[in-house]
Amino acid sequence: MYDAIVVGGQLPGIIATALLARRGLQVLHVPHDGLSQPYTHGELKLPQAPFLIPPVKGTPAFDEVLSELGLSAVISRMVQATSLQLLSPGQWFELTHDEKRRGPELARALGDAAEAFDELTRKAQASADASDAFFQSKPDLPPDGLIARWKFKRHVARFAGLETDTPLPADQLLTKLRPFVSSSDVPLARARTLGRTLAGPAIFPGGREGLWAQLADRARELGADVLPGDEPIERLVLEGAGAGVRLSRHDAVYRAAFVVAAMDLDVLTRLVPDKQRKAAAKALPQVNADKAIFTLHLSLPERALPRGFGTLALLEAPELEGGALLLQVLPGVNAEQRVLAVSGLAAIGLRAGGEPAVRAFTAQLHAAVARVMPFTKAHITAETTPWLDAPRVVAGEGEPAPLFQLPESSWLGVSGHGTQSPWKRVLLSSRQVLPGLGFEGEVLAAQRAVRQVEAVLRKNDPLKRKTA
Repeated sequence: MYDAIVVGGQLPGIIATALLARRGLQVLHVPHDGLSQPYTHGELKLPQAPFLIPPVKGTPAFDEVLSELGLSAVISRMVQATSLQLLSPGQWFELTHDEKRRGPELARALGDAAEAFDELTRKAQASADASDAFFQSKPDLPPDGLIARWKFKRHVARFAGLETDTPLPADQLLTKLRPFVSSSDVPLARARTLGRTLAGPAIFPGGREGLWAQLADRARELGADVLPGDEPIERLVLEGAGAGVRLSRHDAVYRAAFVVAAMDLDVLTRLVPDKQRKAAAKALPQVNADKAIFTLHLSLPERALPRGFGTLALLEAPELEGGALLLQVLPGVNAEQRVLAVSGLAAIGLRAGGEPAVRAFTAQLHAAVARVMPFTKAHITAETTPWLDAPRVVAGEGEPAPLFQLPESSWLGVSGHGTQSPWKRVLLSSRQVLPGLGFEGEVLAAQRAVRQVEAVLRKNDPLKRKTA
């Protein structure tokens, strides 16, 4: 019997797995939903969605996790700091963090408006700091239970800065980066996620799936049993003490004191025995999504990209939902090839129209890109999107990048589901817990689940001591 079984392929799950193993607990991790792995198209292995993270030191919770896991040096070397380029018809410039280049670059592109724009972006970065003291206090966000909610309200009252908003105007192109880093459009989410990202956007080789793989390797080294990403779960086992899982390819049932769910609640509910699904009826509608980040991958020779084009850009596209596209250059199948990832907002209902509807939408993306790269399309050798080519996504087993609508009861406008699930001994540690905080929210959700598992296990068995 395990101390905890973690199910689901989202980042909070593998972070929790590694931390629990580091602290001497016996952990089984079953990814199940396919979100932990890149999808393949021909010779290409591709991330299912864009993945931007702030600098490691700019996300204290993540820095703390890496330090505990002994991964600080490894991950810091792998994280690739980059500069964001801003593209619109007639204007193309780089928001570089090289102080010697920044001034001349902004002056070239913006003329007399350069100084004001520079000051605005620096204020946007600084706006993220206003809530630092609150998050450094490690609050239980979101609070679970009546007493916890009362304590949380008192705790929040001690801190200023939680209402600080980004100074970026709503119609500013930079503001349109927000859906790519956060699901919530409230002051705290805008200030914290935009400010941190603008301070130094970074990418990870292989995207979210690449980071997941690094954390999974470390979890295995620490003694966790991490199953392959395509290992499906037949159902959760909720009878008796604790909880467990039955795998589709095995007769055995694996049991633990807790199941930690790193998957969206609707996916989790489908694994629950029929007679117990009704328990989720009230919670399911509270956090849902009718839009998602759609990504189109275009394979092409490096020479087909415009001269001076970097690795990350935000393209103005007023005719599309969200008003902008995120462009990222990924490695191709060889040194001469690249993959241009084009990401934008799309209605999830688009998939109901099948391939013709998806192809019609990709045509709109092509048209937007052609305004700044008119000669690129002729050089494209292949194109693919997870909505058509990633089997688990097509089957509806996991959406790579949904934009969640948060409930009116959301704490500080950034929380979704609480960590207590509708079923006893099943904890939620997914992107739906703190979707308004983006990547930082996923890390905080993992740390919260670890604290909850430890609190109960250590209380019941004092011999389960945290390892040094």
